Amino acid sequence: MASKISDYERKLVEMQYQLKENNAYMQDCFQDLNSWTKDIKEKEKKVLENPESIKNSNKGLPPIRNLATPKKKKKKVKKENVPVQKSKKLNSYDYRAWDKLDVDKMCDEIDQAKTSSSEYTTDEEWEEQQRKTRADWEKERGNQFFKDNMLNEAINCYTSAIQLDPMNAVYPANRAMCLLKQEKYAAAEVDCTASIQLDAKYTKAYHRRANARFKLGKFEQAKQDYEMVLKLEPNSKLAQSELNKLEQLVESRNLVFPIVKRDEDKSTKPLKRILIEEINDQSVEKQEVRKNLEEINQKIVLTAKDQSLFNVEKQEEEKKVIEKIEKIQLEEKNELKIESKTIPNAPSNGYQFKKDWQFLNNNMDHLAIYFQKIRPEEYPKLFLNGLESDQLSKILLIFSQYFIKDSNINLFDCLKYLSQVKRFNTQLMFLTSTEKTAIKNLLSHIECQKEKYDKNELDKLIKAYNV
Repeated sequence: MASKISDYERKLVEMQYQLKENNAYMQDCFQDLNSWTKDIKEKEKKVLENPESIKNSNKGLPPIRNLATPKKKKKKVKKENVPVQKSKKLNSYDYRAWDKLDVDKMCDEIDQAKTSSSEYTTDEEWEEQQRKTRADWEKERGNQFFKDNMLNEAINCYTSAIQLDPMNAVYPANRAMCLLKQEKYAAAEVDCTASIQLDAKYTKAYHRRANARFKLGKFEQAKQDYEMVLKLEPNSKLAQSELNKLEQLVESRNLVFPIVKRDEDKSTKPLKRILIEEINDQSVEKQEVRKNLEEINQKIVLTAKDQSLFNVEKQEEEKKVIEKIEKIQLEEKNELKIESKTIPNAPSNGYQFKKDWQFLNNNMDHLAIYFQKIRPEEYPKLFLNGLESDQLSKILLIFSQYFIKDSNINLFDCLKYLSQVKRFNTQLMFLTSTEKTAIKNLLSHIECQKEKYDKNELDKLIKAYNV
């Protein structure tokens, strides 16, 4: 039984076949060229031996229409210090002038003009232009390596381009993109900063530096870079969504950005220390009332009659506080009832899906139930404007925490059609380590049931998620 030919061997055979075809084609071209050259030389030889044959060959032909007999040129006396006028173009029908034209002399004049007015005044300029051309070539090689996910080779090409043309802002920014994919965020930040120093309006450098700083935990600086991107490109939806994601993260972690002021704007008053005391928010009012009552009891001496009256007042006050607390709890229950509205049905278009997503965005349980109603084949159609980073994060959370527990849900189809949504590959590059771990768990769960799926389809799915 013959062994199966690998892809490498198949490509090698195809390349050899293509080379043979190219050689055969080139031989035919050279053969035609040699034949044409031979015919032209024979005709030229005949003309040189018998010039009258050209005149005789034109006999019997009709006269040329609209033929204007050229006027005789008058001799003009050349004046001193008068610039020489450029020769006029010959008319196509003026055959006498064409016969007198010396082609070899004109070629020599053109060559002399090119030599005298060279494009580069010095050898240094020529060498600099050659270096820039070589740097651009290295950049194109790096771009191809990056597309093929050969990051180390791409970094080497961009490094060579930087060495050849250190004043170009594109090369360090491209190398920073490779470093981001390798999760070398500090080095990527340095390259982006160098690119911005060369070109202060290079949007991609600000965007990539913001991503690097976000991964490094420099949220304030990352926010400034995202705002700079939006200042240069106000319609950038990707930068706006990532800025919103950053602000949500800051709010969820209760982070506070420092207020940066100039020295002249800072206050000259001395700082004052304030003691912070933690209290229980649920019983603040009740405790406050009791504390005030205890202080009053210590200061006032009451008779038996007054004591009984005061106890009644105290009980009434406590009753009011308890009623107030019960009212607040009732309002909170009503709010929860309002939030737990009926979950919408599966959307029929992208507009309806976007509206439902915003409605259920704050409740992951309801969002998971709603997303379960959608068939995986509908994913590419529903995300009209492409996939946003916060949407991808929540969808992966739904898959890993809700769908994975339900054996009736086909996780393979869910991941497959999710990878076909617009801008999926772009958002995949900026996933956090937690989200990447969730993807690995989902793929591991699918691989445990690999007998259900085609091996080639499973390999494509793993490659699509770049894990």
